[in-house]
Amino acid sequence: MVQYGTLDPDRSEIRVLLLQRGKAGDPIRCSLRTVSLDKPPYFEALSYVWGDMTVKKPITVDGDEFQATANLEAALRALRRPRKQRTLWVDAVCINQDDIPEKNIQVPQMGRLYASAGSVLVWLGPCDASMRLAVSWAYTYGARKYAAGSAYWLQLEARRAFSESARREKGRASLQALEGYLDLMALPYWNRMWTFQEFGLPGVEPLCHCGDVTFYATTVQAAQSAILEAGVGCLDQMMEDEWGKLSQEEKEERGKIKSRIQSKCEAFLKNMLPPLEKTRSDWRVAENPLLYLMSTTAERNCYDKRDKIYALYGMAPDALKACPPDYAKPIRDVVLETTAYLINREKAAVAWAFFELRGDRLADASYPSWVPDFARVNSFYPSASASVAESLRRSEDAPPPSVTADLSTARLWARSLGTCKTILKFDSTGLNVLTDQVRGLLGEGPSAELESTVGKSTRKPDFLAPRLARALVAHHVRQHEYSAEDVLKTLELMFDSETLERPVGNHCWAMMEDVARDVAGRTLFVTEGGCFGIGAAEVRVGDLVVVPPQTRAPMVLTREADSSTDEAEYYRMVGTAYVDGVMKMECFDAELAATIENGEMKEFLIH
Repeated sequence: MVQYGTLDPDRSEIRVLLLQRGKAGDPIRCSLRTVSLDKPPYFEALSYVWGDMTVKKPITVDGDEFQATANLEAALRALRRPRKQRTLWVDAVCINQDDIPEKNIQVPQMGRLYASAGSVLVWLGPCDASMRLAVSWAYTYGARKYAAGSAYWLQLEARRAFSESARREKGRASLQALEGYLDLMALPYWNRMWTFQEFGLPGVEPLCHCGDVTFYATTVQAAQSAILEAGVGCLDQMMEDEWGKLSQEEKEERGKIKSRIQSKCEAFLKNMLPPLEKTRSDWRVAENPLLYLMSTTAERNCYDKRDKIYALYGMAPDALKACPPDYAKPIRDVVLETTAYLINREKAAVAWAFFELRGDRLADASYPSWVPDFARVNSFYPSASASVAESLRRSEDAPPPSVTADLSTARLWARSLGTCKTILKFDSTGLNVLTDQVRGLLGEGPSAELESTVGKSTRKPDFLAPRLARALVAHHVRQHEYSAEDVLKTLELMFDSETLERPVGNHCWAMMEDVARDVAGRTLFVTEGGCFGIGAAEVRVGDLVVVPPQTRAPMVLTREADSSTDEAEYYRMVGTAYVDGVMKMECFDAELAATIENGEMKEFLIH
């Protein structure tokens, strides 16, 4: 077991790892050295993922055995020099992971540490032939730069003008490069919490190491559109080339390749990384820095739930000062303090719309209902073009939302749309049942059921079908590409389809598949004032629908049982909702908005 000495926080001390020289098969030998960030030596910071914690490989640190994860051992082996030692900073070794007080001191120094490093090295893991082709394709065709592997592509270009076999080889290689790119972007490195900060903090972009291939990730990602277009084109060509001359076995093999790549493409599009160049720059100018960082990394993973916040502190120094890291603190307290910081300090009430609330918020009183689940993005979060109309977001008459000092109550100012009654809950068991529900609402021809359920209670019941269609898609990133009529036509195609198999090239259909997943389990309701809406699964008859100026979306509240006193009435937060007529879309109702504006702005106390 490695013996760790005590670090002096007054000198901003850290440990660096001296990776001893060695040949390819030699054991990994290292030593630790304590240095001060006040006068740091040259060192390189390693950014990597720990990997499977159950698979360990021994390395030697100061003569003692250290059980490193297999991925860390592979990184050290790849980065080791044959004739000269290398000075690195590696979190798993340089911080005593069993010493909570030390972690509490070291974590706040991460921003300074990465700024002090001579360079940052990203270890992505081993490289296969497809990834190698992807990198060389991106540099050759995307960046128009000569790189290792460019010669292969340039030779193919020269040969294919005269050779049919070279043309086919170019197609196969481009297809393989596409698959390699999809695999590169799906590597665990891009889905971990700590790596976001480690990649984004350095002033100079980190150099990525994937096996023995090195590259800049922003350069490779910049070629994304081109490599997708080229690869998909080659995929289509592969399915046409001499198809009639192929044996059944060859046809089946090509079919498997197509199916595999299409599956990877769909997974990639659903989990697409934001532009890495923006990742490295936008956080520096964000109006709500911590909220921006947490929303950008919401679906990234970490071993310790506290690191959903602490792993961003190098980029959010104000949050670091306000809520210093403490790994001994219960996760409940960390989340409560962070929510209060977002609401009180960053004035970021939009967090209640961006994140899902906890699933047990109405039943579990150990957390206030207003505490978000920072690991779950609200799939029904309204797009910027579909948020509450600007006239209803003016807040001159309303103090900003706040959280009380004892962290028990959120204070929210809003105008009421009245209580609601529920119409139906959208099915969550499958696309077929949900599609049948929507078919039932819209009806065949005239929207009979829609008019008999929603229409009887709704103000201005004309054109209910296109308004409901717009409500279903308002949150989707591509909703602005399609009119309500486009959505209705696509729904009609889905109603008539026995298999619900998407027609080739029907992008609106693909959007509706996403919408079906997002709306599943949610509740269709109508307010006493005649506004229909779509809200959380927990919406119940008698819940109150309000429009707060600062949250981007209307909100549903439920009264606490027996909470009324002579002085106050308390609520619990059910969640945000889409409400017809108040969102800035083609269904916006100026008359309704004016009526709401003239309503009383009231304070709601939320437990």
